[in-house]
Amino acid sequence: MAKVAVMGSGNGSQAMAADLTLKGHEVSLYETEEFAGGVNARYVFENKRIRLEGRAGDGTAEIHCVTSDLAEAVKGAEVIFLPLPAFAQEYYAKALADVVEEGQIIVLTPGNLGSLIFKKIFREKGVTADITFVETATLNYDARILDPGHVYVYDRNYEIKCGVLPASRSQQVYKILEKYYQEFIPCEDVLACGLHSLNPCLHIPGCVMNAGRIERSKGEFYLYEEGITPTVANVMEVLDAERGAIVHKLGYELMTVAMELAEGREPRTIWEEVNGCMTLEFIKGPTSLKNRYFTEDIPYGLVAWSDLGKQIGVATPLIDAFIEIGSIIIEQKPRETGRTMEKLGIKGMSIEEIKAYLGHEA
Repeated sequence: MAKVAVMGSGNGSQAMAADLTLKGHEVSLYETEEFAGGVNARYVFENKRIRLEGRAGDGTAEIHCVTSDLAEAVKGAEVIFLPLPAFAQEYYAKALADVVEEGQIIVLTPGNLGSLIFKKIFREKGVTADITFVETATLNYDARILDPGHVYVYDRNYEIKCGVLPASRSQQVYKILEKYYQEFIPCEDVLACGLHSLNPCLHIPGCVMNAGRIERSKGEFYLYEEGITPTVANVMEVLDAERGAIVHKLGYELMTVAMELAEGREPRTIWEEVNGCMTLEFIKGPTSLKNRYFTEDIPYGLVAWSDLGKQIGVATPLIDAFIEIGSIIIEQKPRETGRTMEKLGIKGMSIEEIKAYLGHEA
């Protein structure tokens, strides 16, 4: 049995806390005082119990510790998991910088290059503890809280791409993470992992090109079943090709969206892979233009790819176009609020300098 901390009390956090507890680990679940009073979080705080159901197994987990004291939550934890949205990562980086302990591993599921945010903030705050950062390309669980204290896992994600910072520690860190999850697939580093977070390719064309349908649907919209048509899929192919050009320029091995959807088969086109796919067909939403498919995937996904492309000399005209159109839809300035190279701490670096910063041994 190992001790771990799980940040947050949302869908993914409750699923993770329950699953790891039922696997025999000692879990401390942390939520800020601001959100601890919500109906779903309050039940878990009062009862320290989460019922897990679905593809992650069935059972009631008695959570070891549920707290709004961050120092208490992370004390003695081997791993600190953050199954949280990208917009929450900066807050947690600043908060955890004050309480982390020597040798701990911080895992962002997913990361969206948030590991670089953590590294930059920890340096700025003068953290002396030796901390390893890990990020994944997607969540471990597709989960929803059905009732207070009751979380349902619709699907488990396997073969999840994962990167380690510094990259030189990858082998030893993966051995530790195997205690908790067997599905992590090593990437060359966290940047390679972040470039394989495929949600912007999967979400943005279908969402932006169906913005009117989403507004009028009153919640009755199915992105993959009705929003991804052959034409939209063709746009996705071009967007994915621009991402692929960045991946190739950096010298990483590319997995295309079609390859990801094929799950080991010989990939067809994106349209052929999406059309009739049973795991995508019944996914409902987004229900509004304020959904994370817009507000997260544009500033934290597309902006990072665009800014990185500019820095290393790769043109991204379609990505740039979606950022501009998307900025009107979400009523934000994503190039100001989003994940730029300056915020990631690698602005102005050459490819060789970036690789050194990521912790590759010379």
